[in-house]
Amino acid sequence: MIGLNELLSLKSDMLAKYKVKYVRHKDSRKEYRELIKDREELLKYQAHQSKNVFKDCDYIISFFGQDGAKSLFIGTFKVNGWYESAGEFHYDLQEVDIFEDFKDRLVVDWGKATLSWHQWANDNDKEVVEMLPKGYLGEFPGLLNFILDFDELKQLHNNIDANKEWYHHLSSVNGVYLILDENAGKQYIGSAYGKDGLWQRWSEYARSGHGGNKLLKECFVNDANYARNFKFTVLQSLPSNTTNKEVINIESLYKKKLGTRLFGLNDN
Repeated sequence: MIGLNELLSLKSDMLAKYKVKYVRHKDSRKEYRELIKDREELLKYQAHQSKNVFKDCDYIISFFGQDGAKSLFIGTFKVNGWYESAGEFHYDLQEVDIFEDFKDRLVVDWGKATLSWHQWANDNDKEVVEMLPKGYLGEFPGLLNFILDFDELKQLHNNIDANKEWYHHLSSVNGVYLILDENAGKQYIGSAYGKDGLWQRWSEYARSGHGGNKLLKECFVNDANYARNFKFTVLQSLPSNTTNKEVINIESLYKKKLGTRLFGLNDN
């Protein structure tokens, strides 16, 4: 396997010219997709430390800890300066795109010293263990164990080859799903059945944002990007041999349970 230092040196002479640290952040509460969505919070956290760990750095190359010693590359940052306040050290970190092709794709083995979360790059080479495909959404967590925001749904729709496991599961079952409008606090209940199951229906949302649904379309009157308020999740998966009538009956029951005809975004 190629080493991280060798790989990065093929793209830039940064390691030879500057003082660079590898940094590994770890939050066991967050999974891959949650990290990517919560990037802004992670970068804020990175810029504030209890010790002056980046004092002598020109750049830091940041990773997020995954299972075991695996670590996902999340960005390269120039250290423009720092100051101390109330016992904390605050850094002016500017993200640079030198290794942009590797961001959210490159996985390395951090090694045995995972507690050593910041290390000088030239003294601590890492083994490159994986290069994830572009548009990768993360491992499929199970039909009832995820919530997708609209941007993730589009990413999934536009990168099927990178997310074959997601495509396989969503296209092989019928089901009842929920769309939450986080802006208005309203819900829409829908169902999918027939060829390509849930995938076929959700692909329509990825393309248009509203899937042709009357009350969802009305949300877009004053904001063409309103779909970014939507969250998509599966309420119940159903075998592919479930009849259309049975699926519709189950969908109707959910509408009654959640009151989406009276207080939500269902008009029938």
